Amino acid sequence: MSPRPRSLALSFFLALTTACTAAPEPAAAPPGSRTVSVIVGTSYTPSEITAAPGEALRLVFTRTTDEGCGQQLVFPGLDIQRDLPLDQPVAVDVTAPASGRLAFTCGMAMYQGAVVVR
Repeated sequence: MSPRPRSLALSFFLALTTACTAAPEPAAAPPGSRTVSVIVGTSYTPSEITAAPGEALRLVFTRTTDEGCGQQLVFPGLDIQRDLPLDQPVAVDVTAPASGRLAFTCGMAMYQGAVVVR
């Protein structure tokens, strides 16, 4: 095999590997939404997010430790589940309910958080 096809194959392999492992760029936040950052350590900070009824929110979760059960995020009432890679922000767009609260938890439901309508 000549060097040229071998280098093309290697270039293709590297491009494919990089494309498969690179974190996807988050889409733009919906117009008019408010962005709230949530740090996932051994709990959620903040664990309670106050919102107006029907307010559009972009919640950006960033897991900062391997300790605890923060590797997954679940919104039980919305059937949303996301993996939270270490030190990579993960955006979740939600709409606050008309009243009450919208709960979110870790995969084991040990970490508790909520969007609370006031």
